[in-house]
Amino acid sequence: MMRKKVLTTSLVMIFMLSLIPISHAADVNIVILVSDNEADSTLADSAANIINAYAVIKVPWGIYNPNYSAEVLKYAPDKVIIIGGPTAVPIEYEKDLEEMDIPFERWYGKNRYETNLVVVQKLKEEFPEEFSQIETVYIVHGRDVLSMLMQRWLDALPNVAKYKSIWVFTGEGYENLSLQVLDDILEASQGRPWVEVIVTSRWIQLEHKKVPKPLFNINTDEIANFLRKKGYEVTVGNYTRGTYFTIKYAGTIGQVVLETLKLVDNKTQVAENFLDDLDIPEAKKRLNMAKEQITKAWKLYSLGNYQEAYLLAVAANRNADFVISMSAKEWNKIAQMSLNYALNREVLRLEARINALKVLGINTESVEEVLAEIKLAIKSKNYSKALKLIKEAKEELREMFINEKRHPLPVPPDHREERGGHAKNPRP
Repeated sequence: MMRKKVLTTSLVMIFMLSLIPISHAADVNIVILVSDNEADSTLADSAANIINAYAVIKVPWGIYNPNYSAEVLKYAPDKVIIIGGPTAVPIEYEKDLEEMDIPFERWYGKNRYETNLVVVQKLKEEFPEEFSQIETVYIVHGRDVLSMLMQRWLDALPNVAKYKSIWVFTGEGYENLSLQVLDDILEASQGRPWVEVIVTSRWIQLEHKKVPKPLFNINTDEIANFLRKKGYEVTVGNYTRGTYFTIKYAGTIGQVVLETLKLVDNKTQVAENFLDDLDIPEAKKRLNMAKEQITKAWKLYSLGNYQEAYLLAVAANRNADFVISMSAKEWNKIAQMSLNYALNREVLRLEARINALKVLGINTESVEEVLAEIKLAIKSKNYSKALKLIKEAKEELREMFINEKRHPLPVPPDHREERGGHAKNPRP
C-alpha cells in the first residue's frame, strides 16, 4: 500500500495521497485563449503551467475584440487552445484564427463544472506525460471566486514552494462530476510518491454572524470516503496559510476583495457601454441591479465589511455577465443585417492584424495601402469593391504570417503574463 503525508494546522482541508516523475514540456508552441471569468482563467493558468504553454491571453468575458486575436499572432503559435464556450470566448475569435491558418481547438462544457472535466480529460489525453506530474489538486466551490483568488495569491508568495497544480470545481448538484474529475487526475498520477489534495472553499463567516458557517461548504468527508473506496490511504488534516476572516488577516483579505470589486466595477461599466443604444428591457433591468449592487459593495468595503462586499460583487458580476451576453447577441444581429457595420468590423480586424505583424518586424505597407482603398470604398458605399479588397488583404496578411512562422522567433518578453490587457473594448 502506498505511503501518505499530511500538513496540519487549521481551516482549509487537505489530503495527502501517495500515488515518480519524468517532466517533459510540450514540444509545440501553444497559446491558451480564455475569458477573464475567474473559474475559466484559473483553470487556464493551471493548464498552462502543466503543459508549459507559451502564453495565456485573457479576453473580456462575452466580448469580441480583434486586438486580442492580434495578441495571439505576436506569438506565432503552432496551436491555440480556447478554454470556455462560445458565450465566454465568442466564435469570432475562431474565425480570426482560421483566417490566419492557426490550428486551434476549444475545450469547454455547458458550464464551468463540465468545462473543468473536459479540460482535465484533454490534458490527460493530449499531454499524458506532463499531466502525470501534477503534485497538488485544489478543490474549490465553482462560485467561490474569493478562494480561487486567495489561493493563487498565496501560491505566488516568494517563500511558498511551487508545484504543478490543477483545480477541481464542485458545487451542489455537481458532486459526482467533481469526484470523476478528481479520479481522472489521481489515476494519471499513479507513478508519483504523493499528491496533495487541498479543499480551499472553507471561508468562515465573520464573527458578527450568530452561527458561523462556511460561505461555500464542501463535504470533505464525502471526498475522503471516495478516495478510500478507490484504494488510497488518506490522512485528513486541517491546513491554513492565513485564510481565516479575522483582524489578523484583514489586510490580505481586504486586498483580494478590493481586486474583485475593481474587476466587477469595470465589467459593469463595459456592460453599460455595450447596452447603450440597444432596447433590451430585461438587460436594462439587470444592469441597474448590477450598478446598485456594486455601489453598495464599495460602501460596505469602505466600512470594513469585506464578506458582504464580496457577496454583492459576485451578484453584480452575474448581472453584468447577463447584460454583456444579451448585448453581444443583439450587436451580432445588427452586424448580420447591416453590411456597412459588418465591413467596418472587418476593417478593425485588418488593422489589428497589421499592427501585430508590425511587432513581428514584417513590412505591411502594401496591405496598408489596400486598407486605405477599403475605407474609401466603404465611405462611397462601393461595398462589392470593399469586399473584394478585404479578401485580398486578408490573404496577403495570412501569407506574410505563414512565411514569418517558417523562421525562428525571439521569445517575447514576459510571455507568461496576461496579454492584451491594454486593449479597448469596441462594440462587438
